[in-house]
Amino acid sequence: MPDCCIVGGGVIGLSIAREIAGRGRSVAVISRDTLRKSASWAAAGIFPAQPRDTLTDHNGSPIERLTQYSDRLHEQWTKSLLEETGINNGFRRCGSLAMATTKETVSQIQANEEKWKRLRVKHESLSPTDLSDIEPVLHGAVITRQVRKAFYLPDETQVRPPRHLAALRSACLSRGVEILDGHHVLDFEFDSNRIVAINTEDQNSTPRSIRGDQFCIAAGAWSEQLLQKLDIKLPTKPWRGQILLHKMEPGVLRHIINFGSGLDYMIPRDDGHLLIGSTIEDAGFDSSTTPASLCRMKKIACEVLPDVMAQEPTSSWAGLRPGSPDGLPTVGRIPSADNAWLATGHYRSGFHLSTGTALLISDSMCGIPTELPLDSFSTDREGLRRLTRSTK
Repeated sequence: MPDCCIVGGGVIGLSIAREIAGRGRSVAVISRDTLRKSASWAAAGIFPAQPRDTLTDHNGSPIERLTQYSDRLHEQWTKSLLEETGINNGFRRCGSLAMATTKETVSQIQANEEKWKRLRVKHESLSPTDLSDIEPVLHGAVITRQVRKAFYLPDETQVRPPRHLAALRSACLSRGVEILDGHHVLDFEFDSNRIVAINTEDQNSTPRSIRGDQFCIAAGAWSEQLLQKLDIKLPTKPWRGQILLHKMEPGVLRHIINFGSGLDYMIPRDDGHLLIGSTIEDAGFDSSTTPASLCRMKKIACEVLPDVMAQEPTSSWAGLRPGSPDGLPTVGRIPSADNAWLATGHYRSGFHLSTGTALLISDSMCGIPTELPLDSFSTDREGLRRLTRSTK
């Protein structure tokens, strides 16, 4: 019987499993899908620039503090995962360009600038000449005045999600974690106020009961369905995000490009692959791509990189982000069970927040005071209660 059972085999679940297993505890991970089919595998892997000094002071919001806490851990995890597994996860502080090409995105960037100032994030306003110098491939867009406003953020970072997930999985296995792919949770068994087992079935409808001492639900967009079995109402809406992949010569584009608020972006990998994203669509649990969205993303890229127009994409995919009514993740104890925790609702920031979430959950499960308070992310937080009541 494992000390800890984790429901969810994406970046959050695997990060928690690795951390807890590293503390000498036995762990089992129950995943409804294989790694390649997970929402985490479909992620883009952008880590927005953060201040490089201390955690945000009392003026910073709880989610901003969690983001900075997680951001600082990623470089440590990258090094330790490489040493442990030999897998390079593609973590690279390549910097980004925040660009506005429309009136609407100019307003969005101006709002972002106020936030960067408040959080002490390094940023620099760019003249047209500066932009061409930093990113020569954008010279044509500068000449034709496609770019109305631009900033350079040197500390923006990227990671390659499939590689990071492979490293996490390898590390988990080397630490003795049992990973059960393709297992659907049917229900939970209780003894008084404690969960004692999870009843599952695999893809062949073979039942299995998995007993444990502690349990954590980290099932992304599917968490709401599981929590209903525990008499907990926590809306966790799936939001579809689509990504288009092109292949260019390495080094053609050097920096991440975020348009406006950052919903639309281009991410150059060091091997020449170019990711173009993304969408926010209320499509239920449909993770397919659509021609209209892919065409829109390609059009955005072609406005500043005309060479993309002459190429056919090499691939496209979609993932389902787990959203929450108040935009905050839910991290902490499950109130209906004395030995259960929850980590879900990270929306577009699951990869970025995975390290901090893993440490906070692991500390809590081990009875250690957490570095950041979890009240703001609890199932009982006031903002969530208010929004949940308003939907009834």
